[in-house]
Order: sequence, then C-alpha cells, then structure tokens
Amino acid sequence: MNAATDSDPGRGAAARDRRYAFLTAAVTWVMFVLMAIPGNFDYSGAVSDTEGANPVTRALWLAIFAICTVVILNRLAAARRLFGHINVFFLLFVALACASMFWSIDPDLTIRRLVRLLIMCSAFIAVAVAAWNPRRLQQVVRPVVTGLLLGSLIFGLARPDLAIHHELFPELLGAWHGLFPTKNGLGAVASFGFIFWMHAWLAREAGRASALFGLAISASCLVLSRSSTSTMATALTALALLLLLRSPGSMRRAVPYLASGLIALILLYSLAMLKVVPGLEIILAPIPMITGKDLTFSNRSEIWAAVVDHVRLRPLLGSGYSAYWSMGLPTPDMESYAVLVPLKGFYPGSSHNGYLQVLNDLGAVGLICLLGYLIVYFRQSLRLYAIDRSQGALFLGLLLQQATINLTEPLWLNVLLIDFVLMSLATTLLARALLEARTGARLGGQRGSGRGPPMVRTPTARRAGARRLVRPRSAPIEPASDE
Repeated sequence: MNAATDSDPGRGAAARDRRYAFLTAAVTWVMFVLMAIPGNFDYSGAVSDTEGANPVTRALWLAIFAICTVVILNRLAAARRLFGHINVFFLLFVALACASMFWSIDPDLTIRRLVRLLIMCSAFIAVAVAAWNPRRLQQVVRPVVTGLLLGSLIFGLARPDLAIHHELFPELLGAWHGLFPTKNGLGAVASFGFIFWMHAWLAREAGRASALFGLAISASCLVLSRSSTSTMATALTALALLLLLRSPGSMRRAVPYLASGLIALILLYSLAMLKVVPGLEIILAPIPMITGKDLTFSNRSEIWAAVVDHVRLRPLLGSGYSAYWSMGLPTPDMESYAVLVPLKGFYPGSSHNGYLQVLNDLGAVGLICLLGYLIVYFRQSLRLYAIDRSQGALFLGLLLQQATINLTEPLWLNVLLIDFVLMSLATTLLARALLEARTGARLGGQRGSGRGPPMVRTPTARRAGARRLVRPRSAPIEPASDE
C-alpha cells in the first residue's frame, strides 16, 4: 500500500470503486434542491408543492427512485450485508410509520408521506453501497449545502422582496429565508454548513481558504436568518467538535462521558419545555438571557399544550404518521381543526417540537423508537470515534445539533425537511463505516462475499495519535469489480 493511501483512508477505496459515485451524489443533490426550493418558485406561501403535485417535481422523485433501485440491484449483496448493520430502531421507526396507515386519522396524507419516505430510503441505501470511502458523507453533502447557502445570499441581494420575510410579526420581520420557504429552513441548513466546514478545517480535509470561505457563507446565512435555535445548536456543536478533535490525549477517555452529559441535558430540557415533569421548568430560567426568547418560546408553549391534549386521545400508537398536520387550514370535519380553538384561529402546521410530534403521530411506541434510535446512533458514533476520530466526531456533532434543534422544530422523521435526509444518510453511512471497520473488506466493489484480511494500525498513524485502519502490506489489493 502506498503512502498516499496510508495518509488518507478514503483515497484507496475510492480509487477502486468509483462506479455510480457521481450518479448517487447527483441524486442526493437533486433531492436537497427539491426539498429546499418551493414548487414553482412560489414564495408567497399560497401554493405548496411539498407533496410533489407539480408534474416535473413528481417525475424527478420517480427518477430518483428508479436510479437508486438500479444501483441497489447492482449492489444487492452489499445492500443485504449493510441492512443488517443499520440502526435497528431506525428500521423500526420506518416500519411503524408504514404500519400507521392502518390506524391513521388521515390515511391519504399518511400514504403520500410514506411514498416520499420510501423513495428517500432507497437513496440512502444507494449512496451507502456505491463508491464507498470513509469520507463519503461530507463529500456528498458539503457541496450542495454550500451551493444552497451561496444561492440564498445571491437571491437575497437580487430579490429581497422574495428572499426576506416582510410579515409584521417581530420574529419574522426582516429575517432572511433565501431560497428556502422559511427562515428556520435557512437557519437549519446554515447550521449544517457551518458544522461541515468547521469539521473540514479541524480535520484538515480542506484548505484554510476554502474552509474560511465556507464558514463565512454559513455564518452569514445563520445570522441573517435570525434563527436563535439554530444559532444555539451551532455554537454547542462547534464547541463539541473542538473538544472531540483538538482535545489532548489525556482527555479523550472523558469524551464519551461529556458527550453523554450533553445529550442527556438536551433531553432534560425537552421534558422541561413540554412540562412533562412538574417543577422541572425551573431549569428554563436562563433561556431568555441566552436565546432572547421568553419562556413561551415565541408562543410555542401554547401549541405544545394543544398537541399534548390531542396526544391523550391516542397515547399508545398516535394518530398516524403526519396525519394530524394538514397542508392547508383544516376543515371542521378534520380532527386537527381542534387546534384552532385554543390558538384563536391560528393553525401552526406542526407541533414545533420534534419529540412531541413523534409522540403525537406515532404514540408512546414511536417515542420509544426515537429514544432507542438516538441511543444506538450515539453508541455507534462512539465506536467509530475510537476507530476514526475525525469521522466519529462529525457524526457525534450532527447528533448534538439535531437533538438541540428538535427542541423547537419537528425534524425527526419529517420527510418535508432536509434535516431528515441528512441524518438518515448519516445513519446508513455510519453503519457502512462500522461494517467496513469490522470486516476489513470492500463491500461495494468486490465479487463474492469473502471477507478481507484483518485491519491493522500503521506505525505512522500510531505515532500521530490516530487510530486509522488499513490493510496489511502483505495483503494484495483485489481489482475493483463493476458489479
């Protein structure tokens, strides 16, 4: 094995298996753009094409499914092996959502969302089994996220009448949403951009000039969006990345405990905000000083109270995946119409809390699946951190960011938002990374099902403090297969 491969664990694998590399990346980019930009470029809010009613949009989604199905069929053995290593609670999560069509209060809406969910799942698997290398996640995601943020800045300067909120509500007036329908959408993607570029800088995956350019674009969009939740989540994640990637060797044993404490604190705050445990609200006292929001969280507490009342009707299995949230104003014959009464005619369109929305849609069973997913994802990320410090830190950072933003935005299993695409893609690629580390075999570009030789640590990597796994020099590199 040459020195170039030793210095970059992804370079050798990528050189051996490049088939479908651009195709699967392009599929992901198209999916991001379809979810970011409103249908027909309508920023008035009067028309929504999130369900793919536009014929062109629908054709693109069908094309994504067809392409990804072909890729998976050409990597069928790899897909089967990968499937057994994906976060089991993510699979249960998807299975429960599919089963909920049988008890959904709005089965038509649930089925439409499930079609989108299954198309996306085919894309996640296709990206994970084709053209594998350990840096696959950031190589696919970072360009499209940066492009959307740069496009949002240009759009805001060229068409401020369309790219900036002009509503009279104080939290919206003057806030940028760029190419996205809302300011929170721009804020969330800006947060992702900042995290990916900061990770690239800390992990030395990009030059200083490129990293600073990406950080500047992301920070600008984050500030202009005025999304306090995304800003707070970004700050926490940036500090976590510094700790995970630049802490001295003597502190690395404490990293799992510190990360566990952060995640537990976020979940505790979620319980306090929803007033599940009486008296726990006292820990919310510093929130106004830190975020600038009052303890109603921009009147979200009233929405949460209305949704909690609805949860009591179906506490075990919920009302069906996405069934409660109509795309337009609900009519009196719809169950979600009841939310208009306590909110004096205002219909929020979501619960504005990811944990509560899962509880409302899929009940206590769904919430248990969500908590199980978070625990397994966290443990898998720590395992990868012990093998590949740089990549494990990125996966841990993404979990921290999403756990924080979901306190005020419904992102978990929400197929209408880019956050779900990115985290689900991270989930499948995390499974692939751990499978590669365990077997030491190239999964996507190798004939048969035989396992490769065990991985070893190189002296160079050991001296540098990294725990990078490579093939022993005595093991020949098999030629790539196009199967």
